[in-house]
Amino acid sequence: MQSKTLQELAALVGGKVIGDGTITIHGASTLDKAGPGQITFYSNKKYLPQVKSTRASVVIASEPVESPAALLVTEDPYYAFMQIVVSLHGHRKHSVTGISSQASIDKTAQLGAGCNVHPFVSISENVIIGKNCQLYPGVFIGPNVKIGDDCILYPNTVIYDGTIIGHRVIIQSNASIGQDGFGFATHKGIHHKIPQIGRVILEDDVEIGSGCAIERGTLDDTVIGKGSKIGDSVAIGHGT
Repeated sequence: MQSKTLQELAALVGGKVIGDGTITIHGASTLDKAGPGQITFYSNKKYLPQVKSTRASVVIASEPVESPAALLVTEDPYYAFMQIVVSLHGHRKHSVTGISSQASIDKTAQLGAGCNVHPFVSISENVIIGKNCQLYPGVFIGPNVKIGDDCILYPNTVIYDGTIIGHRVIIQSNASIGQDGFGFATHKGIHHKIPQIGRVILEDDVEIGSGCAIERGTLDDTVIGKGSKIGDSVAIGHGT
Protein backbone atom coordinates (compact mmCIF):
# COMPACT_ATOMS: atom_id res chain seq x y z
CA MET A 1 0.00 0.00 0.00
CA GLN A 2 1.24 3.47 -0.88
CA SER A 3 0.35 6.93 0.41
CA LYS A 4 -0.17 9.91 -1.89
CA THR A 5 -1.31 13.48 -1.49
CA LEU A 6 -4.64 14.60 -2.85
CA GLN A 7 -2.83 16.82 -5.34
CA GLU A 8 -0.86 13.82 -6.64
CA LEU A 9 -4.06 11.84 -7.03
CA ALA A 10 -5.72 14.74 -8.83
CA ALA A 11 -2.83 14.84 -11.29
CA LEU A 12 -3.19 11.08 -11.82
CA VAL A 13 -6.87 11.29 -12.80
CA GLY A 14 -6.89 14.77 -14.31
CA GLY A 15 -9.21 16.17 -11.65
CA LYS A 16 -9.65 19.46 -9.78
CA VAL A 17 -9.03 19.78 -6.04
CA ILE A 18 -11.44 21.70 -3.83
CA GLY A 19 -9.89 21.92 -0.38
CA ASP A 20 -6.47 21.01 1.00
CA GLY A 21 -4.39 19.38 -1.71
CA THR A 22 -1.69 18.37 0.77
CA ILE A 23 -3.93 15.81 2.52
CA THR A 24 -2.26 12.39 2.55
CA ILE A 25 -4.38 9.46 1.39
CA HIS A 26 -3.42 5.89 2.25
CA GLY A 27 -6.58 3.93 1.49
CA ALA A 28 -10.04 3.82 -0.06
CA SER A 29 -13.49 2.79 1.10
CA THR A 30 -17.21 3.47 0.70
CA LEU A 31 -18.90 6.71 1.70
CA ASP A 32 -20.33 5.25 4.91
CA LYS A 33 -17.23 3.27 5.95
CA ALA A 34 -14.36 5.57 4.95
CA GLY A 35 -12.43 7.39 7.67
CA PRO A 36 -9.59 9.89 7.96
CA GLY A 37 -6.82 9.28 5.45
CA GLN A 38 -9.17 7.49 3.06
CA ILE A 39 -10.77 8.48 -0.23
CA THR A 40 -14.25 7.57 -1.47
CA PHE A 41 -16.52 8.46 -4.39
CA TYR A 42 -19.99 9.84 -5.05
CA SER A 43 -21.78 9.03 -8.32
CA ASN A 44 -25.44 8.48 -7.36
CA LYS A 45 -27.67 11.22 -5.94
CA LYS A 46 -29.36 8.84 -3.50
CA TYR A 47 -26.09 8.80 -1.55
CA LEU A 48 -25.94 12.59 -1.15
CA PRO A 49 -26.81 12.40 2.60
CA GLN A 50 -23.75 10.18 3.09
CA VAL A 51 -21.58 12.73 1.27
CA LYS A 52 -22.66 15.31 3.83
CA SER A 53 -21.84 13.06 6.78
CA THR A 54 -18.86 11.04 5.56
CA ARG A 55 -15.71 10.81 7.69
CA ALA A 56 -13.54 10.32 4.60
CA SER A 57 -10.76 12.81 3.95
CA VAL A 58 -11.64 13.10 0.26
CA VAL A 59 -14.74 12.52 -1.86
CA ILE A 60 -14.48 12.13 -5.64
CA ALA A 61 -17.47 13.75 -7.36
CA SER A 62 -18.48 14.98 -10.79
CA GLU A 63 -19.37 18.43 -9.47
CA PRO A 64 -18.92 20.44 -6.27
CA VAL A 65 -21.13 19.18 -3.41
CA GLU A 66 -21.52 20.04 0.25
CA SER A 67 -19.26 17.79 2.32
CA PRO A 68 -16.93 17.97 5.33
CA ALA A 69 -14.32 16.26 3.13
CA ALA A 70 -12.09 17.79 0.51
CA LEU A 71 -13.33 17.18 -3.03
CA LEU A 72 -11.70 15.77 -6.12
CA VAL A 73 -13.89 16.82 -9.04
CA THR A 74 -13.63 14.76 -12.21
CA GLU A 75 -15.87 13.75 -15.10
CA ASP A 76 -16.21 10.06 -14.15
CA PRO A 77 -15.88 9.58 -10.37
CA TYR A 78 -16.07 5.78 -10.39
CA TYR A 79 -13.40 5.43 -13.07
CA ALA A 80 -11.19 7.88 -11.19
CA PHE A 81 -11.78 5.89 -8.00
CA MET A 82 -10.64 2.73 -9.80
CA GLN A 83 -7.45 4.44 -10.97
CA ILE A 84 -6.72 5.66 -7.46
CA VAL A 85 -7.35 2.27 -5.84
CA VAL A 86 -4.92 0.70 -8.32
CA SER A 87 -2.38 3.43 -7.56
CA LEU A 88 -2.67 2.96 -3.79
CA HIS A 89 -3.09 -0.80 -3.55
CA GLY A 90 -2.09 -2.29 -6.90
CA HIS A 91 -3.45 -5.52 -8.34
CA ARG A 92 -2.94 -8.97 -6.81
CA LYS A 93 0.71 -10.01 -6.94
CA HIS A 94 1.57 -13.45 -8.29
CA SER A 95 4.52 -15.39 -6.94
CA VAL A 96 7.36 -16.29 -9.27
CA THR A 97 7.59 -20.07 -9.03
CA GLY A 98 8.78 -21.13 -12.46
CA ILE A 99 7.72 -24.58 -13.65
CA SER A 100 6.90 -26.97 -10.81
CA SER A 101 8.38 -30.46 -10.95
CA GLN A 102 4.96 -31.65 -9.77
CA ALA A 103 3.23 -30.36 -12.90
CA SER A 104 2.45 -32.78 -15.73
CA ILE A 105 3.47 -31.22 -19.05
CA ASP A 106 3.39 -33.12 -22.33
CA LYS A 107 6.67 -33.02 -24.24
CA THR A 108 4.93 -31.44 -27.25
CA ALA A 109 3.57 -28.49 -25.26
CA GLN A 110 5.15 -25.06 -25.79
CA LEU A 111 5.35 -22.53 -22.94
CA GLY A 112 6.48 -18.94 -23.39
CA ALA A 113 9.07 -17.19 -21.27
CA GLY A 114 8.12 -16.13 -17.76
CA CYS A 115 5.32 -18.63 -17.18
CA ASN A 116 4.65 -19.89 -13.66
CA VAL A 117 3.16 -23.38 -13.53
CA HIS A 118 2.17 -24.56 -10.06
CA PRO A 119 2.00 -28.13 -8.73
CA PHE A 120 -0.63 -30.50 -10.11
CA VAL A 121 -1.21 -28.57 -13.31
CA SER A 122 -1.80 -30.85 -16.30
CA ILE A 123 -0.90 -29.63 -19.81
CA SER A 124 -1.77 -31.93 -22.70
CA GLU A 125 -0.23 -32.50 -26.11
CA ASN A 126 0.23 -29.72 -28.67
CA VAL A 127 -0.72 -26.96 -26.25
CA ILE A 128 0.76 -23.52 -26.95
CA ILE A 129 0.95 -21.04 -24.07
CA GLY A 130 2.24 -17.49 -24.45
CA LYS A 131 4.52 -15.44 -22.23
CA ASN A 132 4.07 -14.57 -18.55
CA CYS A 133 1.08 -16.80 -17.85
CA GLN A 134 0.08 -17.96 -14.35
CA LEU A 135 -1.34 -21.47 -14.01
CA TYR A 136 -2.45 -22.27 -10.48
CA PRO A 137 -2.74 -25.75 -8.89
CA GLY A 138 -5.26 -28.13 -10.39
CA VAL A 139 -5.51 -26.44 -13.79
CA PHE A 140 -6.16 -28.88 -16.65
CA ILE A 141 -5.46 -27.87 -20.25
CA GLY A 142 -6.61 -30.28 -22.94
CA PRO A 143 -4.99 -31.07 -26.29
CA ASN A 144 -4.48 -28.43 -28.99
CA VAL A 145 -5.35 -25.47 -26.78
CA LYS A 146 -3.80 -22.08 -27.57
CA ILE A 147 -3.38 -19.47 -24.83
CA GLY A 148 -2.02 -15.96 -25.35
CA ASP A 149 0.31 -13.83 -23.24
CA ASP A 150 -0.26 -12.61 -19.67
CA CYS A 151 -3.16 -14.92 -18.86
CA ILE A 152 -4.12 -16.08 -15.37
CA LEU A 153 -5.85 -19.41 -14.76
CA TYR A 154 -6.85 -19.81 -11.13
CA PRO A 155 -7.07 -23.18 -9.30
CA ASN A 156 -9.04 -26.05 -10.82
CA THR A 157 -9.80 -24.30 -14.09
CA VAL A 158 -10.53 -26.80 -16.88
CA ILE A 159 -9.80 -25.90 -20.51
CA TYR A 160 -11.10 -28.48 -22.99
CA ASP A 161 -9.43 -29.47 -26.24
CA GLY A 162 -9.19 -26.99 -29.09
CA THR A 163 -10.08 -23.92 -27.04
CA ILE A 164 -8.44 -20.65 -28.09
CA ILE A 165 -7.71 -18.02 -25.45
CA GLY A 166 -6.43 -14.54 -26.27
CA HIS A 167 -4.09 -12.22 -24.39
CA ARG A 168 -4.61 -10.95 -20.82
CA VAL A 169 -7.48 -13.33 -20.12
CA ILE A 170 -8.33 -14.10 -16.49
CA ILE A 171 -10.26 -17.25 -15.58
CA GLN A 172 -11.27 -17.57 -11.95
CA SER A 173 -11.28 -20.83 -10.00
CA ASN A 174 -13.40 -23.86 -10.90
CA ALA A 175 -14.46 -22.57 -14.31
CA SER A 176 -14.94 -24.99 -17.20
CA ILE A 177 -14.25 -23.80 -20.74
CA GLY A 178 -15.08 -25.80 -23.86
CA GLN A 179 -17.07 -28.75 -22.54
CA ASP A 180 -19.77 -30.33 -24.70
CA GLY A 181 -23.00 -28.46 -25.17
CA PHE A 182 -26.34 -30.10 -24.45
CA GLY A 183 -26.86 -31.55 -27.91
CA PHE A 184 -28.95 -34.65 -28.56
CA ALA A 185 -31.09 -36.02 -31.38
CA THR A 186 -34.10 -37.89 -30.03
CA HIS A 187 -35.18 -40.82 -32.17
CA LYS A 188 -37.89 -43.26 -31.11
CA GLY A 189 -37.60 -42.16 -27.51
CA ILE A 190 -33.83 -42.52 -27.32
CA HIS A 191 -31.49 -39.52 -26.96
CA HIS A 192 -28.46 -39.79 -29.23
CA LYS A 193 -25.51 -37.54 -28.43
CA ILE A 194 -24.46 -35.15 -31.20
CA PRO A 195 -20.70 -34.57 -31.46
CA GLN A 196 -19.91 -30.99 -30.51
CA ILE A 197 -17.38 -30.01 -33.17
CA GLY A 198 -17.20 -26.26 -32.53
CA ARG A 199 -14.72 -24.61 -30.21
CA VAL A 200 -14.72 -21.94 -27.53
CA ILE A 201 -12.82 -18.75 -28.32
CA LEU A 202 -12.12 -16.25 -25.55
CA GLU A 203 -10.86 -13.05 -27.12
CA ASP A 204 -8.39 -10.60 -25.56
CA ASP A 205 -9.04 -9.07 -22.12
CA VAL A 206 -11.90 -11.40 -21.20
CA GLU A 207 -12.50 -12.29 -17.53
CA ILE A 208 -14.50 -15.36 -16.55
CA GLY A 209 -15.86 -15.67 -13.00
CA SER A 210 -15.59 -18.62 -10.64
CA GLY A 211 -17.71 -21.66 -11.41
CA CYS A 212 -18.67 -20.59 -14.93
CA ALA A 213 -19.37 -23.14 -17.66
CA ILE A 214 -18.89 -22.13 -21.30
CA GLU A 215 -19.92 -24.79 -23.80
CA ARG A 216 -18.27 -25.42 -27.14
CA GLY A 217 -20.44 -25.01 -30.22
CA THR A 218 -22.27 -27.90 -31.81
CA LEU A 219 -21.12 -26.81 -35.27
CA ASP A 220 -19.96 -23.19 -34.96
CA ASP A 221 -17.67 -21.70 -32.33
CA THR A 222 -18.82 -20.17 -29.06
CA VAL A 223 -17.12 -16.76 -29.01
CA ILE A 224 -16.74 -14.52 -25.96
CA GLY A 225 -15.88 -11.13 -27.41
CA LYS A 226 -12.96 -8.87 -26.60
CA GLY A 227 -13.16 -7.22 -23.18
CA SER A 228 -16.18 -9.20 -21.97
CA LYS A 229 -16.54 -9.73 -18.20
CA ILE A 230 -18.68 -12.61 -16.94
CA GLY A 231 -19.62 -12.98 -13.27
CA ASP A 232 -19.55 -16.12 -11.13
CA SER A 233 -21.63 -19.25 -11.79
CA VAL A 234 -22.80 -18.30 -15.28
CA ALA A 235 -23.53 -20.99 -17.88
CA ILE A 236 -23.22 -20.00 -21.53
CA GLY A 237 -24.77 -22.33 -24.09
CA HIS A 238 -23.15 -23.65 -27.20
CA GLY A 239 -22.80 -21.53 -30.32
CA THR A 240 -23.28 -18.22 -28.48
